[in-house]
Amino acid sequence: MSYSYPAEKFSSALQALMVPHPDGEHEALGRAFLECRLGLHRMNRAKLPDDIRTGIHQLECFMDTTGFVDADGEGAWVHMLKSRSADDRAEVQRLIDMLAQWFASQEP
Repeated sequence: MSYSYPAEKFSSALQALMVPHPDGEHEALGRAFLECRLGLHRMNRAKLPDDIRTGIHQLECFMDTTGFVDADGEGAWVHMLKSRSADDRAEVQRLIDMLAQWFASQEP
């Protein structure tokens, strides 16, 4: 299986986290989440190594917006991220970095 699309999307997610966003860290993380979601869309995870599947699951748990309402149009991810601790946000960044490196390493 080719991982070029996930590699591209996770690379974009990392870029979103590296460049200061004019609207703040929450917006940068929200943009990174969008790129990650696109990279993971319709991916068959059955053949992925256990640690990568675990990392994806952990990231998706952080991305879950159940219970968050986007009343002002900022985005549910932004609202959810504002409620997360700095440690949680750092863990999200670590997961994105780890997954980006793995997907990139699978490409020739």
